[in-house]
Amino acid sequence: MKLYIMRHAQASFNAPSDRERQITPYGIDQTKELVLEHANTLTDINLVWSSDLLRAKQTAGIVTGVLGLDLSEKVFLSPSGNPQRVLSELQGLSATDCLLIVSHQPLVGELVSYLLHGNIQHAHPYTTSEMIALELDMFEPAMATLFKQYLPS
Repeated sequence: MKLYIMRHAQASFNAPSDRERQITPYGIDQTKELVLEHANTLTDINLVWSSDLLRAKQTAGIVTGVLGLDLSEKVFLSPSGNPQRVLSELQGLSATDCLLIVSHQPLVGELVSYLLHGNIQHAHPYTTSEMIALELDMFEPAMATLFKQYLPS
């Protein structure tokens, strides 16, 4: 099975709180371009989970709009989320599910490291709107392989 993990688009710092930071026009364009360019290779995605922070929800909204999918907000996908908790939630998926997670650093980088290496010491240094696709047989630490890296232009 495949698991896609994406960092939110570029976000403005001009907001009343961190939770309310909106993605910038550049972030919107960058994310749309990335998803449209690779839409034909993302057709296996049937679930999208997003952090409940605005910038992640907006980024996931672009993806779900292009791919015609629904979005589920997950509080445990906050920037300070725990990779082990995410892994526990992933274990509830069926073998036919293909999930895209849209979240934040450091969680996304730590999650990729945890799934690839079994620890968080090699956290992937995500750029905004970047997406990593992993292949795995089961949701366990160090059981994934890197399938593809989608970098925004």
